[in-house]
Amino acid sequence: MTILTPNFSELQKPNGHGAHIIAAHEPTREGEKPAVSNSAAPPWLVMAPTAGPLKIALIGTAPSSRMLAPYNDPSWKIWGCSPGNMNQLPRFDVWFELHSNLLWPEHESYGRPYIEWLKTVKSPVFMQDQSLVPNATVFPMADMVAEFGRDFFTSSFAWMMALAIKSGATEIALYGIDMASRDEYILQRPGFYFFRTEAQRRGIKVTAPHESDIMQSPPLYAYVDSTPLGRKIRARKTEVQGRVNGLDQQINQATHSKTYLQGALEDIDYFESIWSGAMDEIVLLRAENAQLREMKMPAAAVLPAEPPKPRRRRRRFSPVIVEQGAAEPVTTESLDG
Repeated sequence: MTILTPNFSELQKPNGHGAHIIAAHEPTREGEKPAVSNSAAPPWLVMAPTAGPLKIALIGTAPSSRMLAPYNDPSWKIWGCSPGNMNQLPRFDVWFELHSNLLWPEHESYGRPYIEWLKTVKSPVFMQDQSLVPNATVFPMADMVAEFGRDFFTSSFAWMMALAIKSGATEIALYGIDMASRDEYILQRPGFYFFRTEAQRRGIKVTAPHESDIMQSPPLYAYVDSTPLGRKIRARKTEVQGRVNGLDQQINQATHSKTYLQGALEDIDYFESIWSGAMDEIVLLRAENAQLREMKMPAAAVLPAEPPKPRRRRRRFSPVIVEQGAAEPVTTESLDG
């Protein structure tokens, strides 16, 4: 029986580039052999073969474990990605750059030199197409979607794991991959969980060093609330959030006070810069009045002291006293003073 479509094991030839068999035209005559093309093998077979089982290490940019990969072990294939790993890895066998936005204005500062570097890479470079890097290998996106569905390709590493699984890896190790942030990477983790489960289901070993966060599974919804750790985390979170709320109130009060004082300071600056000159009029008027007084009232000459007035003698009459037998009334005199 003629096999028109080869399976994976039949494509694994000693040179690592199995022949791609083209389906025979219809109708097929008895005994006719399928035509054999000399075209390149499917994209996931461009890597050089290994002597033993295919072991693939995926390398991310997290510094906690990126340099722990088995760079010195030739039995491992090193798959790198990301501008952050450019000129950083001791060696790599395949490179992945699946983003098409490297020349967008917000990325061009690092995207343009990164693209120029990709053009110099001798190993296979998987990209969406060859528009940015002519020597790139087109990533077999449609084949991956056909194999695994379209719901879990949430990161570059999801695509890389899918290709590693499809390539027949017996072990996949992850280095420099944490996906621990609460914004972008937390949305990418479900894709990794899916492909880790898919790999394990197919008997592929998936590992990561203890320095990485990637192997930590998500909590079991609802059930985690019944565990001591789940309850403690919730209580601690409530406590800390309460303290944060209290500090927010203090900050708001301080902000209102600061705003009030800033307004008062602006008023003071206004009066200081605009109305301070009004006080100069009073100073000038006082100086002018003093000058006028000096002009109209010259200093008086010093006069000799007046001699004391003589004391006048004044006659004062006292009541008439008539003594018996006296012929005239008696008078008395007094001096003024």
